[in-house]
Amino acid sequence: MLRLSKSDTVAMQVRLSIPTDNPTVFNEGTIDCQVKILSKQRLKDLQERETGDAEYLKEILQSVTGLGDADGNPLVGEEALAQVYEGTWSTFLQPAIVQSYFAQFVEARVKNSKPSRGR
Repeated sequence: MLRLSKSDTVAMQVRLSIPTDNPTVFNEGTIDCQVKILSKQRLKDLQERETGDAEYLKEILQSVTGLGDADGNPLVGEEALAQVYEGTWSTFLQPAIVQSYFAQFVEARVKNSKPSRGR
């Protein structure tokens, strides 16, 4: 039996590849995000309003871990969220988080539509 928890947030890992000053080298890694689960109707409402990435994030993003400053010190709490919303790399972080959020739905649908060997 698939148990559906009463939680309205889930953990999500986001893989990033950010450019550097060398065009053939990228800064790659993952961050972990805690995001809200929105209803289909709420997502539809946001899509009809032509919501941008920052607006989606304000609706779904609860926390981010795995980001660090230039010296390698971890960014936590509001400081990490500020980097996502307003930081220098926000133009890379925002679309990556939003795309990962929606990719979860596509992956779940594909996995759930594949026939099992027992059928």
